[in-house]
Amino acid sequence: MIDTDKYEETDHPELVEFEGETLGDTLTNLITEVKRLREENETLRKMDWEYECLWTWLAENTNLLNTIEPLMEEWKMELIK
Repeated sequence: MIDTDKYEETDHPELVEFEGETLGDTLTNLITEVKRLREENETLRKMDWEYECLWTWLAENTNLLNTIEPLMEEWKMELIK
């Protein structure tokens, strides 16, 4: 349950303080974080698309894929060590 005693009554909700931060500050921080996460999501989507394009290209060029796959397995084993 929310302790309403922590809130200061006001006609201006943007001035309500909770743990040293106004509601306006909190909303601004949330909006900033949403924007940052959207940008990060877009970057990850682009990376995923590029990864898929690479693997599609490699699959179409199986001779190259057959050469690279054993090397990747070796690299993975080296990283695990």
